[in-house]
Amino acid sequence: MSDTTDPRTAVEDQLSALEKEAVENTRRSLEHMEQYGIRPEGKVQLFLPPDTRAGDELDRLPYPHETRQVVTYQTEPGEFSALCPFSGLPDYATLYVEYVPGDWLVELKSLKYYIISWRNIGAAQEELTPLIFQDLHKVLGNPEYLRVKTEYNVRGGINSTAVVDSREQ
Repeated sequence: MSDTTDPRTAVEDQLSALEKEAVENTRRSLEHMEQYGIRPEGKVQLFLPPDTRAGDELDRLPYPHETRQVVTYQTEPGEFSALCPFSGLPDYATLYVEYVPGDWLVELKSLKYYIISWRNIGAAQEELTPLIFQDLHKVLGNPEYLRVKTEYNVRGGINSTAVVDSREQ
């Protein structure tokens, strides 16, 4: 039996579902902020919720060595971004990941796609770091330790940095 679905129709259906999800999420976020007297400034942009990130698509590779090593990943400025839920504007950060592997390493190509998956997601800066930590900890399984840090570009004269370290949990 052949598939008679027109590829254009399937793409249009995906776009419609994505647009609907973005509208619903943006509306929920605006209503949530309004409860605290926060209203958007300027133009409102659509954004997706954090649960649409590619956390389940992170891959891992075995770490068969008994030698202890510290693994670090650091994005270049501008590589990591998410959307501000108040303005819809991008918040750019440098993402730092440091860990000592147990049985697993993070596969880098999947990490790159994971990092990119945040670009259309709206969330407060401080909300992102624990989510990234949770996703990486899940894929690493049993790291000796894991530290995730996001250091955002200065906005309004305020430098924002958030850190989650498994040794402090």
